[in-house]
Amino acid sequence: MARVGLDRLEYLVERLDRAIDMEGSDVTVNTLTSDLGVTITAGGLLVTAGTTYLKGVEGIVRYQGAPNALVDDVAAITAAMIKTGICTLTPGAARSKPTDTGPLLCAGLGLGADGDSFDFSIINNATVGGRNITLTAAASGVTAIVGNEIVAARDDTDDAISVGVGRFRVRRTGAGVVSIYRIG
Repeated sequence: MARVGLDRLEYLVERLDRAIDMEGSDVTVNTLTSDLGVTITAGGLLVTAGTTYLKGVEGIVRYQGAPNALVDDVAAITAAMIKTGICTLTPGAARSKPTDTGPLLCAGLGLGADGDSFDFSIINNATVGGRNITLTAAASGVTAIVGNEIVAARDDTDDAISVGVGRFRVRRTGAGVVSIYRIG
C-alpha cells in the first residue's frame, strides 16, 4: 500500500467531485464553494463567527407552517405558539394576552445565548374599533416590552392608521430573561 502525503491527500479531497455521506461525523469547513448551492437537510445551520449572508437573485424561501389561532381569552401566548411565526386572534372585545415566562421562551424558542432572538407577528382580525390586543409581559423573566404593545383592530377606511398586525422580536438578555421589542 502506497503512502500519500498530507498535501497530496488535501489536493485529492479538494478535487473530489461527488457526494460524500458522512452521517454521524463532525465536519469543520473553513471555506465552502459550490456551483449548485448548499443543502442542509437536518440539524440547521449554526454560524459561530463572522457575518452570515443569505443571498439569492430569486429571493429566500422560508417554511411557514399554519399560523397559530389564539383563543379569545387571557391565557398566555406560549413559546410553541410564537414558534409558528404568526399568531392570529379575532377578539370579541379588547383583550390582554400575557407572554410565556422568560425561561420558557428561552427554552422553547432555542435562545441559548445572550443576544439570540426570534421574530413573530400577531394579527388582529377584528374589524370593529376598540377590539385591540395588548401584549403584556409575563410576571417572571420578561423584563420589558419595548415599543407599542397594542395591536389595534384593522381599520379599512382610506385614512387607516392600523393594518391590524404587530411584529415583535423576543431577545434573550440573560439566562432565562428576555426583552420583547415591537419592530413593526
